[in-house]
Parts: sequence; C-alpha cells; structure tokens
Amino acid sequence: MALDPIWQQQLTLVCYGNEFLSREFSIQQWKQHSIFNQNVLRFRDLLSQHLLAQHFQVWLEHLKQQGVTRLSLHSSSLLNEEKNPNPNVELLPYAHFIISHSPQKATAWICGNELAEWYSADNEYEFPTEQQIKLRVETLWSFELSSKLAKKASADLQAPDWEKIEGYLNDELFHTTYAAQLEFPQNQDYIGNATLLPSESNIPQALLPPQYHAQLANDLFFKLSALQERLAQQKQIQRTEGSTLSSTEEQREIQHFSEKVDDLFAKLIVKIANHYQSAQRKVVATPLDQDTDNIVKFKSKPSQGQHHVSAKNVITLILVTVIICVAAYYFGF
Repeated sequence: MALDPIWQQQLTLVCYGNEFLSREFSIQQWKQHSIFNQNVLRFRDLLSQHLLAQHFQVWLEHLKQQGVTRLSLHSSSLLNEEKNPNPNVELLPYAHFIISHSPQKATAWICGNELAEWYSADNEYEFPTEQQIKLRVETLWSFELSSKLAKKASADLQAPDWEKIEGYLNDELFHTTYAAQLEFPQNQDYIGNATLLPSESNIPQALLPPQYHAQLANDLFFKLSALQERLAQQKQIQRTEGSTLSSTEEQREIQHFSEKVDDLFAKLIVKIANHYQSAQRKVVATPLDQDTDNIVKFKSKPSQGQHHVSAKNVITLILVTVIICVAAYYFGF
C-alpha cells in the first residue's frame, strides 16, 4: 500500500520535537512549520478517550514536564500482535507511529478515528460538499507499551550504517531500469508536499532540522520521491483505456517494484527520523588529498643548518677516538 502523506507530519514532529525536548530548541521557532498547514493534530487517551491536547505545542510542552526525553518513529508492523483495547476507536493502518520515551515508560501515539455509536456502516459517512472540513484532522491516541514491545522498538534506536544503507538502496532501487536517468535536485533540503499559504510567514521549511545539514537523508528523500512519482505515472499510463504499451507481465512487475519502493521508503523514514543527526555524506579521500601522516613526518625532519646527534652517534665517536689514541700509543703516531 502506498505511503500516506501523514508520514511527513509524523517525521517532522519527531525530529523538531526532539530538538525541543533535549536541546532547548524553542517551539516558537517551528510551530508554524509549513508541513502542518491545513493539518490539525489532536492527542487523546485511547482507554478513556479524553482529549489530552488540542495542538502539538501543548502536547510537547506537557511531555517535557512529564520527563519525556525523546520521541521516536517506528513501523506500525511492531503492533501487529497487539489488540486494540478500545473498540470505540478505529486505529488506522498508516505505516508509522510515534513513541515518547521517559525513564519510567514508553508510550505509543498512533493515528485513529473515534467511531460513532449510532453509525454502523463500513464506509465513512460522507458529508455534503458545503459541510466538509477543508483541513485534514488526525487524532493520535496514546497507550502505554509493554516492556516487551518497548524493548522490541529499541532496536530502531541503534545507530545505522548510512554507507551500507545507501549502497543497498542503490543496488535494489536506483541502479534499476525503472530509475534510469532519474532527475532530482541536489544540495537542497527536502520540504515534502507542504501546503503553502498566501502569507509571508508561511515559507517552505525542511522536514529535517536544517542545522544538521543531513544531505544524505535529503538526497535519498528526493530520489525516492522522484522514483515513486515516475512509477505512479507509468501505472497511470497502464490504466489508460485501450493502452497497449505494456503486457500483463510488465504490469505485474511494475506493481511489485512499486510495492518494494514503498516498503523500503517506509523503513528509511524510520532510520532518518531516529538518526537524522548522523545522516551525513562521508568525505572520501582522493589521491589529491594530502596525507596527514606525511605532513607530521615532514615537520619532524630537521631544517637546513640543524644537526641532531643521537646518543648512539656520541658513543661511536668516543670509541673511535679511544681506538685512535691506543693505536698512536703503540705505533708511535
């Protein structure tokens, strides 16, 4: 299933939220982040259904007061074996959910809808056009994780090997015919598909805190997004009535590859959300780079005019002098 765009709000909330929780990064600097335009995030307790916070600013400030030190993003597949404790709430099958970490506990925050008791149809009720809410409203429901699940989720907090991750994505996705001549901007920050409002204060902002210059993460975001867009266009061509551009086997292959892209993209999002600080490109040494060891050795050599006599040389000089004196004594030199 294709990734729902809500991952962009979740990732931004985790990354910028961590800066607020652990590094005294003022929430006033980013609470108007453009990725949250036309989006409303509310926070409720899953068991009691009580409203906890009507905005993520209130949510984050209270988490900080409670001693929460970190937020993290995880694949929703971690919850596959868990049972929803509240049948009045439908937990949505989005790819990710958030965990807040404190010394005492780990709490999951997963998107879901409150079910109306008097409405039993499987499909959601469709409001008349003029009564529809134009904003996207999402509710994040909290429930405390068991120690077993919390330990399982901690695997996502282990530092990744970005060089191996990039190499794997190149082999599996970007070196395929589907990604041939793929174009994407370089040395730019990925801003996602934020809704820009006609206001000077609402300018596009990076999904990742810009002070880290996580260029590797940004490049991978651009490449995967461009690849997803190309695959979507190819599938649209296939769906065109009367199209004979591809066989049934080709359609199956592109669908399989598209699902693979979505799956790897979802996993990459988890890595970046939890380790954006280290998602940098390594500086690769070339034959033109100067060897630091040689510089040190060069500096250690005596300059012209300087003479360094070792202890070994002094002893040798003394022995030679003694031998000459003994020879002179016996041979009458």
